[in-house]
Amino acid sequence: MDIYARLSRLNPRQREAVMHTEGPLLILAGAGSGKTRVITLRTAYLIQTGVRPGSVLAVTFTNKAAREMKERVRSILGGGNASPVVSTFHSLCLRILRREIEHIGYRRDFTVYDTSEQLSLVRTLLSDVRFHDKSFKAEAVLERISRAKNGLSAPVAVGEPVDEAAAMIHPKYTESLESMNVLDFDDLLLLALRLFREHPEVLDRYRERFRYLMVDEYQDTNRVQYELVKILAGQRRNLCVVGDDDQSIYGWRGADIGNILDFEKDFPGTVTVRLEQNYRSSGNILRAANGVISNNERRMEKTLWTERDDGPKVNVFKASDTEDEADWVVGRISMIMFERGIPAEDIAVIYRANTLSRPFEEALRRRRIPYSLVGGTGYFERKEVKDLTAWLKIIANPSDDQSLLRAAGAPKRGIGPSALVRLAEHARSGAGSLLDAFGRAASIEGMSREAAASAEELSGIVSRYRKAFMEGGGMGRALEALIEEIGYKDYILRLYKTPEAAFRRLENIEGLVESITHYETAEDGASLHGFLETLALTDLLQEKEERGGRGVTLISFHSSKGLEFPVVFIVGAEEEIMPHRKSVESADGVEEERRLFYVGMTRAMDELYITYAGRRSKYGKARPAVASRFIEEIPEEAVSRIERFEETDPEQEKAYVKKLCADLRSRLEDRR
Repeated sequence: MDIYARLSRLNPRQREAVMHTEGPLLILAGAGSGKTRVITLRTAYLIQTGVRPGSVLAVTFTNKAAREMKERVRSILGGGNASPVVSTFHSLCLRILRREIEHIGYRRDFTVYDTSEQLSLVRTLLSDVRFHDKSFKAEAVLERISRAKNGLSAPVAVGEPVDEAAAMIHPKYTESLESMNVLDFDDLLLLALRLFREHPEVLDRYRERFRYLMVDEYQDTNRVQYELVKILAGQRRNLCVVGDDDQSIYGWRGADIGNILDFEKDFPGTVTVRLEQNYRSSGNILRAANGVISNNERRMEKTLWTERDDGPKVNVFKASDTEDEADWVVGRISMIMFERGIPAEDIAVIYRANTLSRPFEEALRRRRIPYSLVGGTGYFERKEVKDLTAWLKIIANPSDDQSLLRAAGAPKRGIGPSALVRLAEHARSGAGSLLDAFGRAASIEGMSREAAASAEELSGIVSRYRKAFMEGGGMGRALEALIEEIGYKDYILRLYKTPEAAFRRLENIEGLVESITHYETAEDGASLHGFLETLALTDLLQEKEERGGRGVTLISFHSSKGLEFPVVFIVGAEEEIMPHRKSVESADGVEEERRLFYVGMTRAMDELYITYAGRRSKYGKARPAVASRFIEEIPEEAVSRIERFEETDPEQEKAYVKKLCADLRSRLEDRR
């Protein structure tokens, strides 16, 4: 099908968005309005009408979205190698910095720290300072530093002890990263912006290259991303942003809803196209969602509508307590599955925080209903993967002291704390990097013979494997040889007492070898730095599991964004949970919680259930709970209050029993 045939299948607003190619364009894309199809077709349309593919830059928020968009554009254009540049903000900035970072005083062999490595550095810095009140966690300090950086400012020592700690640690944190030639995730964006501001000749090159810009999920951009988009757009202003202010749910990590609300003011002459026709949800679900979100004051006017029928009303149920809520929800799931033959994979349970999943997991297990829990420890967060990644990082970047310290203890090599202190003091005296100190440990005063020999041996291993990895064409084999030489598998077998636990870890080690081998075969110009960047960005973007796992999906509101399910249960819809107790202190906080609730509601295609409890267990104690204010905002004509025992239509009951008997016979026959 050619591109013009595809255009004819769009609705009028979608077609207008695709065919408007010059000047600033704001596409307000409501939930389920076919946004992906529109931005993909718009990209292909630009290329079809004569724009050079490499001049089109499309920025998405996940690597998965970037890959899919690139493939779809290529398919529309009939294959071939001509494709636009589709990237995440962080991947784009990383590629630019890898080429240009020497302009601002860094070496090109920098490495990127993921979240756990950033936290490890913050903990080290905090341990060197005495605080009157140390009730805060390192995670909170890092969050303050990150938010300040994304707002183009520094943490301010006002308010809570954690603010004072962040303000005190921030300069040391920055200095430590610079001394190790390491960037954190925020630096990828900040340093790219600094590069463009300080070196206009570099900026001009990228402006000339990227003549047409598109940014997806614009409501989730922060201050730095806004400045990057603005500076790249330049005087041409061929900038198209796509987003929905009603789905802006990341204010807590620095996203600024003002970026999309003020777009028309920031870019005079903007054409705004509203995509309000919804292709996902039934009429009553949209009526309920529109009713809730219309209570927000800071929003752009839009009302979702559908050509689908009204469908069932939104069902609201009050349980007596936490366990009762889980039992009722899972009982209803069981009935839906058996009575209507709806597969478990078409059903989702959505909650405010992952800590709320436990009673639902237990209830599903009791009924032997399979489920998938979205969230938890990712593969690249596991100890054995982090240990081996530390070895790869010090091989790639000899200045990465923190990775060197982790490698020195995984496995332990007889280099104790006192030896490490002497090695660090030697490095700090100006005699080179920490790795240099390891390499001449025998000449450092106070080092024992055994510790010095171990330190120099480690330095030798790093040096030899740097050559092995830099030669290319065999990084998987080089990693296998490194694992063997340092005795890492034996270390794991000693560390974990049960064979089952050790076997799982050994499987993860094999998985890392497979990952680097696959990366090497799939990527042109593969390098150790490139592989490490892939790992770091995977951690950052936390590509969420797509629906398609086995069983009922248990998922948080934030993780559910972008997904859809025929049947959705929103649970724990109570004050202090939804909206969260910390958000009710400000109008902006409550409005973001309302947007979050709206996102959950608009995941539902055919049926939506909302439940809450009269008493909620917390820290082992049951406390009275109050229904969320958002339930009361649902228009009465779109809601149905469910009683515990509903009267059943006799014909429905007969059909239900008949189906149960048929299912039972089918299972018995399958066992024969």
